[in-house]
Amino acid sequence: MRLFRFSLAGLFALLAVVEVAWTQATSPAAAENGAGSGLFALVFVIGLLAITGIAVKLYDMKRKREDEGVALQARLSDALLTEPSLARLPITPTVHVPLGPRPQAVIALTGAVPTPALHDAVLGLVIREATFPRGNCRIEDRLFVDTLMSRRAA
Repeated sequence: MRLFRFSLAGLFALLAVVEVAWTQATSPAAAENGAGSGLFALVFVIGLLAITGIAVKLYDMKRKREDEGVALQARLSDALLTEPSLARLPITPTVHVPLGPRPQAVIALTGAVPTPALHDAVLGLVIREATFPRGNCRIEDRLFVDTLMSRRAA
């Protein structure tokens, strides 16, 4: 957004300079030189507008991908909290959706589980929830089995 504001301010300043420079051309030789610089200024303004448009489009794509990642992360967190056997486990799903033509969401699961069976249950639930709306995701399994967790809880 700041880039858009700066480029818009630069555009207005450039247009003011071009307006002042155009009115100063009085002789035919100066008029030809002024027309060349006017053409240069016009091309420069069009280029600046194109760069601004591309920057705004990239920012919009980035924001949209971040929103998709946050929505997927919220859905995974809700699914882990609504499952009774997994609700008390310290598991955190983190989602990152990179920019690109076909983005593949990266889901990082961190935390600890007391048994290998619960580890498999967590992975199964995350795979089931993550592939529901769109099938292109990759899961980074950073869960570890801590057998002392069940003894501490008892």
